[in-house]
Amino acid sequence: MAVVTGNSNLVYDHFDITATPPDPEVARGRLVLSTGSVANVGTDSSGSKYHLANVPSNALVHEDTFFGVASWGFAQVVIGTETDTDALVDQTKATENVVTPFAVADANHGKRWWEVLGLAENPGGQLEIWAHAEANATGAGSMTFRIAYIMP
Repeated sequence: MAVVTGNSNLVYDHFDITATPPDPEVARGRLVLSTGSVANVGTDSSGSKYHLANVPSNALVHEDTFFGVASWGFAQVVIGTETDTDALVDQTKATENVVTPFAVADANHGKRWWEVLGLAENPGGQLEIWAHAEANATGAGSMTFRIAYIMP
């Protein structure tokens, strides 16, 4: 077996003019945390939707993103974009009280929001994150959430 010395994607030769420096978001990004809550009433029907937040499409996802659904007024937790209802989450509320769509070192590590939402290419600008109702509400409720991402 060969003995090798390698570099991560964060290391490059500053003296090599052909070397590409690391992406600033990857190398020295800053963590942005958006913390919010949304409420529903017991009479909200299937097809209702709730605009949670906007995220920069090119931002890197972060595992500190969560949705606290213990008090959410729907049996199903469905979160995505306005037109792709379950691009991020689609599970029963009974599965867990806190939904974490990203885990440390999972397959989404280092990916951008546009990628994890299933878009074919980066549309640029802001992406809207929405919660959707696939059935009538089971009662009034609320969902707390934190959307975390890394920016340069």
